[in-house]
Amino acid sequence: MDGNARPKRVRRALSLGGLLLFALVLPGRSALAQDSTEKTEPSLLQEAGVTGSVRVGYWSSTRNLDPDDHLGAGMIWLKSTRQVASPVSFLIEGWTALRGPAGDGDATGELREAFVDLRFGRLDVRAGRQIIAWGRADGLNPTDNLTGEDLTLLAPDDDDRRLGTTALRASYYLGDVSVAGFWLPEFRGHRFPLPPTPGFTFAHDRPEWPGDQWALRVEQTGRAVDWSASYFRGRDLTPDLGVRLAAAIPGGETAIALSHHRVQVFGADMAANLGRIGLRAEGAYVDTEDGGGRDPFIKNPFLFVVVGGDRTFGEYLNLNVQYLYRVVRGHRTFQPGLSPTEAGVAELQGILNTQATRVQHGASFRVSYKWLRETLEGECAAAGFVGPDGLALRPKVTYTVTDHWKVLAGAEIYRGDSSSVFGLLRPNSTAFLEARWSF
Repeated sequence: MDGNARPKRVRRALSLGGLLLFALVLPGRSALAQDSTEKTEPSLLQEAGVTGSVRVGYWSSTRNLDPDDHLGAGMIWLKSTRQVASPVSFLIEGWTALRGPAGDGDATGELREAFVDLRFGRLDVRAGRQIIAWGRADGLNPTDNLTGEDLTLLAPDDDDRRLGTTALRASYYLGDVSVAGFWLPEFRGHRFPLPPTPGFTFAHDRPEWPGDQWALRVEQTGRAVDWSASYFRGRDLTPDLGVRLAAAIPGGETAIALSHHRVQVFGADMAANLGRIGLRAEGAYVDTEDGGGRDPFIKNPFLFVVVGGDRTFGEYLNLNVQYLYRVVRGHRTFQPGLSPTEAGVAELQGILNTQATRVQHGASFRVSYKWLRETLEGECAAAGFVGPDGLALRPKVTYTVTDHWKVLAGAEIYRGDSSSVFGLLRPNSTAFLEARWSF
């Protein structure tokens, strides 16, 4: 790209953000005026059970490991929940977005959830597309293996990146203990950035029938110690990388196959309070199709454990610290008989799936504080591993202007060795600014 084209693209990106910001400020100003008067009657949308938000912002980089930068982004989120009858309710949530330069923006959308809840005494049944989030650790959850995330989405909040999948859930309650069974006839894995690989093309292998995925979970809540134990049998949300020497591919490129192999996950978590200290522990053992560690293009079985706690100091200062431990069963540093191409793909497979070494130790922390009658909140989160070394740092500030309007600013910074997944994500380091109007 020449020196004149890049500034033009930047100006067009900023103009997109400016136009969307102008559209947002109009209702925001109206909200400021309304907050200073008496409470207004509920709107037609509120009476219909519809809520949502309009969001506009600027991002200095994408999350796609590409050279695109200085992007405008606008999103509209809508959520509707309604009680149809005493035992029946439904929820629908989705978003539509436009991001990129004004003359070359990409329009996307996502139906995150659309399900019906049925309640029959002690039995709850939920059917439809839904988000199933497991785990009690902060941010890093080894047991969270049922529904994927869009790791390329330009959204400041982690929960907004979650993807729903079609599932049937039945939960039976026995006092403070619940037993839940899940059947997942639809498979939707993680959406994640793929590094540029000259001379290669990526090919996704889609499962023909993913409907044999199922899970069980037993959970106890409301006592001194909350806990759960779970089992999942289905497809791995994160694909494995393999080599497909496809002569039929145009240009004679070698295909890197992305395959979601079957896994079994045995998991457990717990949470308890010791005075003002909250204690958390979560772990999972993932059994893969390559139990002996002989196939370099399928993950080895591994154990991932997170242990930590948090404490609030005074009213507004909260600190969370966790220890991270990963161990890979049957790890091999060298695979004999591989061609240079296969060895390169096998190395990338180990980096993307955090299996470059047999054992990794790491830590995470999150610190937050609130000012100005809790309208201004600052937060800084980080996670890192050693051997190979890698670090992710995420500062964020949120200012609540009114009940309807807030502004967010922050950054995501990745650093690490070339054999670390955080080192691989370094081009995705970005800063962002977002204005959000909720209704």
